[in-house]
Amino acid sequence: MRNLIGAEAFKLAKSLGFKLLLCVNIVSTLIYPILFAVGAKATGYQIMLNASVDVLHHGFIGYLYAAVFLCREFSNRTYAASLLCGYPRWKIFLAKAVVFLSGLLLLFGVYVGLSTMYGSIANGFGMEVSLKTVWNVFGQAVCGLAGCAVMGAVMLLVAAIARRAIVTLGLGIGLTYGFLWLETTFRNHPLPFMKYIYTYQIGQIGYAGEDFGLGLFWGVMIITFLAALAAAAFLFEKAELK
Repeated sequence: MRNLIGAEAFKLAKSLGFKLLLCVNIVSTLIYPILFAVGAKATGYQIMLNASVDVLHHGFIGYLYAAVFLCREFSNRTYAASLLCGYPRWKIFLAKAVVFLSGLLLLFGVYVGLSTMYGSIANGFGMEVSLKTVWNVFGQAVCGLAGCAVMGAVMLLVAAIARRAIVTLGLGIGLTYGFLWLETTFRNHPLPFMKYIYTYQIGQIGYAGEDFGLGLFWGVMIITFLAALAAAAFLFEKAELK
Protein backbone atom coordinates (compact mmCIF):
# COMPACT_ATOMS: atom_id res chain seq x y z
CA MET A 1 0.00 0.00 0.00
CA ARG A 2 2.84 2.36 0.86
CA ASN A 3 4.41 1.74 -2.55
CA LEU A 4 1.13 2.53 -4.31
CA ILE A 5 0.68 5.78 -2.42
CA GLY A 6 4.32 6.69 -3.10
CA ALA A 7 3.88 6.02 -6.81
CA GLU A 8 0.73 8.16 -6.94
CA ALA A 9 2.45 10.97 -5.03
CA PHE A 10 5.38 10.82 -7.47
CA LYS A 11 2.98 11.07 -10.43
CA LEU A 12 1.27 14.06 -8.82
CA ALA A 13 4.58 15.81 -8.14
CA LYS A 14 5.62 15.32 -11.79
CA SER A 15 2.21 16.29 -13.21
CA LEU A 16 2.40 19.40 -15.41
CA GLY A 17 -1.36 19.88 -15.04
CA PHE A 18 -1.10 20.01 -11.25
CA LYS A 19 1.77 22.50 -11.41
CA LEU A 20 -0.29 24.72 -13.71
CA LEU A 21 -3.22 24.54 -11.29
CA LEU A 22 -0.92 25.60 -8.45
CA CYS A 23 0.17 28.59 -10.56
CA VAL A 24 -3.46 29.49 -11.31
CA ASN A 25 -4.21 29.24 -7.61
CA ILE A 26 -1.34 31.57 -6.73
CA VAL A 27 -2.37 34.11 -9.38
CA SER A 28 -5.98 34.04 -8.16
CA THR A 29 -4.77 34.77 -4.63
CA LEU A 30 -3.16 37.93 -5.99
CA ILE A 31 -6.31 39.05 -7.81
CA TYR A 32 -8.94 38.18 -5.20
CA PRO A 33 -7.58 40.21 -2.24
CA ILE A 34 -6.84 43.21 -4.48
CA LEU A 35 -10.42 43.31 -5.75
CA PHE A 36 -12.04 42.42 -2.44
CA ALA A 37 -9.76 43.93 0.21
CA VAL A 38 -9.07 47.25 -1.51
CA GLY A 39 -12.67 47.83 -2.60
CA ALA A 40 -14.42 46.64 0.56
CA LYS A 41 -11.60 47.31 3.06
CA ALA A 42 -11.93 43.69 4.18
CA THR A 43 -9.60 42.43 6.89
CA GLY A 44 -7.49 39.32 6.60
CA TYR A 45 -9.93 37.43 8.83
CA GLN A 46 -12.90 38.37 6.64
CA ILE A 47 -11.00 37.31 3.55
CA MET A 48 -10.07 34.02 5.23
CA LEU A 49 -13.75 33.28 5.85
CA ASN A 50 -14.77 34.23 2.31
CA ALA A 51 -11.92 32.30 0.71
CA SER A 52 -12.71 29.21 2.81
CA VAL A 53 -16.30 29.10 1.54
CA ASP A 54 -15.54 30.07 -2.07
CA VAL A 55 -17.20 26.91 -3.38
CA LEU A 56 -17.17 28.06 -7.01
CA HIS A 57 -13.41 28.63 -7.02
CA HIS A 58 -12.62 25.40 -5.19
CA GLY A 59 -15.09 23.51 -7.37
CA PHE A 60 -13.65 24.83 -10.63
CA ILE A 61 -10.02 24.20 -9.62
CA GLY A 62 -10.94 20.86 -8.03
CA TYR A 63 -12.77 19.46 -11.04
CA LEU A 64 -9.96 20.56 -13.34
CA TYR A 65 -7.63 18.71 -10.99
CA ALA A 66 -9.91 15.64 -11.03
CA ALA A 67 -10.00 15.70 -14.83
CA VAL A 68 -6.19 15.82 -14.99
CA PHE A 69 -5.30 13.43 -12.20
CA LEU A 70 -8.19 10.94 -12.17
CA CYS A 71 -9.81 10.75 -15.58
CA ARG A 72 -6.55 10.62 -17.50
CA GLU A 73 -5.83 7.32 -15.75
CA PHE A 74 -8.90 5.79 -17.40
CA SER A 75 -7.95 6.98 -20.89
CA ASN A 76 -4.29 5.98 -20.43
CA ARG A 77 -5.31 2.57 -19.03
CA THR A 78 -3.07 3.12 -16.03
CA TYR A 79 -5.60 1.50 -13.70
CA ALA A 80 -5.65 -1.64 -15.81
CA ALA A 81 -1.84 -1.76 -15.76
CA SER A 82 -1.92 -1.59 -11.95
CA LEU A 83 -4.27 -4.58 -11.90
CA LEU A 84 -1.79 -6.54 -14.01
CA CYS A 85 0.80 -5.89 -11.29
CA GLY A 86 -1.35 -7.85 -8.86
CA TYR A 87 -2.81 -5.00 -6.81
CA PRO A 88 -6.47 -5.37 -5.76
CA ARG A 89 -8.84 -2.66 -6.92
CA TRP A 90 -9.59 -1.32 -3.45
CA LYS A 91 -5.90 -0.62 -2.84
CA ILE A 92 -5.54 1.13 -6.20
CA PHE A 93 -8.59 3.28 -5.47
CA LEU A 94 -7.56 4.06 -1.90
CA ALA A 95 -4.04 5.12 -2.92
CA LYS A 96 -5.46 7.35 -5.65
CA ALA A 97 -8.02 8.85 -3.26
CA VAL A 98 -5.42 9.59 -0.55
CA VAL A 99 -3.08 11.41 -2.94
CA PHE A 100 -5.95 13.19 -4.75
CA LEU A 101 -7.38 14.53 -1.49
CA SER A 102 -3.91 15.55 -0.29
CA GLY A 103 -3.34 17.54 -3.48
CA LEU A 104 -6.77 19.15 -3.20
CA LEU A 105 -6.08 20.22 0.39
CA LEU A 106 -2.78 21.72 -0.79
CA LEU A 107 -4.59 23.74 -3.47
CA PHE A 108 -7.15 24.84 -0.88
CA GLY A 109 -4.49 25.80 1.64
CA VAL A 110 -2.50 27.85 -0.88
CA TYR A 111 -5.57 29.82 -1.94
CA VAL A 112 -6.90 30.52 1.55
CA GLY A 113 -3.51 31.05 3.19
CA LEU A 114 -2.10 33.47 0.64
CA SER A 115 -5.40 35.35 0.31
CA THR A 116 -5.48 35.83 4.08
CA MET A 117 -1.87 36.99 4.14
CA TYR A 118 -2.37 39.55 1.37
CA GLY A 119 -5.58 40.83 2.95
CA SER A 120 -3.87 41.16 6.33
CA ILE A 121 -1.03 43.15 4.77
CA ALA A 122 -3.54 45.52 3.14
CA ASN A 123 -6.02 46.04 6.00
CA GLY A 124 -4.73 44.10 9.00
CA PHE A 125 -6.02 40.79 10.25
CA GLY A 126 -8.93 42.40 12.08
CA MET A 127 -8.70 40.51 15.35
CA GLU A 128 -6.59 40.95 18.46
CA VAL A 129 -3.79 38.50 19.08
CA SER A 130 -5.06 36.24 21.86
CA LEU A 131 -5.68 32.61 22.69
CA LYS A 132 -9.35 33.07 21.78
CA THR A 133 -8.40 34.38 18.34
CA VAL A 134 -6.00 31.48 17.75
CA TRP A 135 -8.69 28.98 18.77
CA ASN A 136 -11.28 30.70 16.56
CA VAL A 137 -8.98 30.70 13.53
CA PHE A 138 -8.04 27.07 14.17
CA GLY A 139 -11.72 26.07 14.32
CA GLN A 140 -12.52 27.92 11.10
CA ALA A 141 -9.52 26.31 9.39
CA VAL A 142 -10.57 22.80 10.47
CA CYS A 143 -14.12 23.39 9.21
CA GLY A 144 -12.79 24.76 5.93
CA LEU A 145 -10.49 21.77 5.43
CA ALA A 146 -13.39 19.43 6.21
CA GLY A 147 -15.50 21.15 3.56
CA CYS A 148 -12.66 20.81 1.06
CA ALA A 149 -12.27 17.10 1.85
CA VAL A 150 -16.00 16.53 1.33
CA MET A 151 -15.88 18.33 -2.01
CA GLY A 152 -12.96 16.08 -2.91
CA ALA A 153 -14.96 12.94 -2.09
CA VAL A 154 -17.80 14.17 -4.31
CA MET A 155 -15.27 14.87 -7.07
CA LEU A 156 -14.01 11.29 -6.78
CA LEU A 157 -17.60 10.10 -7.20
CA VAL A 158 -18.26 12.33 -10.22
CA ALA A 159 -15.00 11.17 -11.84
CA ALA A 160 -15.89 7.53 -11.17
CA ILE A 161 -19.28 8.08 -12.85
CA ALA A 162 -18.08 10.10 -15.85
CA ARG A 163 -14.53 8.69 -16.31
CA ARG A 164 -13.90 11.20 -19.11
CA ALA A 165 -12.19 14.51 -18.38
CA ILE A 166 -14.55 16.84 -20.24
CA VAL A 167 -17.66 15.08 -18.87
CA THR A 168 -16.28 15.17 -15.32
CA LEU A 169 -15.52 18.88 -15.61
CA GLY A 170 -18.92 19.75 -17.07
CA LEU A 171 -20.93 17.52 -14.75
CA GLY A 172 -19.03 18.59 -11.65
CA ILE A 173 -19.21 22.33 -12.25
CA GLY A 174 -22.85 21.99 -13.33
CA LEU A 175 -23.63 20.16 -10.09
CA THR A 176 -21.91 22.87 -8.03
CA TYR A 177 -23.70 25.68 -9.88
CA GLY A 178 -27.00 23.83 -9.46
CA PHE A 179 -26.68 23.61 -5.68
CA LEU A 180 -25.65 27.26 -5.42
CA TRP A 181 -28.54 28.31 -7.69
CA LEU A 182 -31.02 26.53 -5.45
CA GLU A 183 -29.57 28.23 -2.38
CA THR A 184 -29.72 31.69 -4.00
CA THR A 185 -33.14 31.29 -5.62
CA PHE A 186 -34.85 30.01 -2.49
CA ARG A 187 -32.87 32.04 0.05
CA ASN A 188 -35.98 33.76 1.45
CA HIS A 189 -38.03 30.57 1.37
CA PRO A 190 -35.40 27.85 1.75
CA LEU A 191 -36.17 24.34 0.60
CA PRO A 192 -36.28 21.99 3.60
CA PHE A 193 -33.60 19.64 2.24
CA MET A 194 -31.07 22.35 1.35
CA LYS A 195 -29.57 22.53 4.84
CA TYR A 196 -28.43 18.93 4.40
CA ILE A 197 -26.49 19.70 1.20
CA TYR A 198 -22.73 19.96 1.68
CA THR A 199 -22.38 23.21 -0.32
CA TYR A 200 -24.96 24.90 1.91
CA GLN A 201 -23.18 23.78 5.08
CA ILE A 202 -19.82 24.92 3.73
CA GLY A 203 -21.32 28.36 3.17
CA GLN A 204 -22.49 28.47 6.77
CA ILE A 205 -18.87 28.55 7.96
CA GLY A 206 -18.41 32.12 6.86
CA TYR A 207 -21.86 33.64 6.60
CA ALA A 208 -24.13 32.17 9.27
CA GLY A 209 -22.43 33.64 12.35
CA GLU A 210 -24.21 32.59 15.53
CA ASP A 211 -26.72 30.56 13.49
CA PHE A 212 -23.96 28.15 12.47
CA GLY A 213 -24.81 24.71 13.83
CA LEU A 214 -21.58 22.83 14.48
CA GLY A 215 -23.33 19.50 15.11
CA LEU A 216 -25.35 19.67 11.88
CA PHE A 217 -22.28 20.78 9.94
CA TRP A 218 -20.17 17.82 11.05
CA GLY A 219 -23.08 15.42 10.59
CA VAL A 220 -23.58 16.51 6.97
CA MET A 221 -19.83 16.56 6.29
CA ILE A 222 -19.13 13.08 7.69
CA ILE A 223 -22.15 11.41 6.08
CA THR A 224 -21.54 13.05 2.69
CA PHE A 225 -17.83 12.21 2.76
CA LEU A 226 -18.36 8.55 3.65
CA ALA A 227 -21.29 8.09 1.26
CA ALA A 228 -19.51 9.71 -1.70
CA LEU A 229 -16.28 7.83 -1.03
CA ALA A 230 -18.08 4.49 -0.67
CA ALA A 231 -20.10 5.07 -3.85
CA ALA A 232 -16.95 6.03 -5.77
CA ALA A 233 -15.13 2.92 -4.51
CA PHE A 234 -18.09 0.72 -5.50
CA LEU A 235 -18.23 2.19 -9.01
CA PHE A 236 -14.47 1.81 -9.38
CA GLU A 237 -14.73 -1.81 -8.26
CA LYS A 238 -17.39 -2.50 -10.90
CA ALA A 239 -15.86 -0.39 -13.68
CA GLU A 240 -14.49 -2.06 -16.80
CA LEU A 241 -10.82 -1.13 -16.82
CA LYS A 242 -9.44 -1.93 -20.25
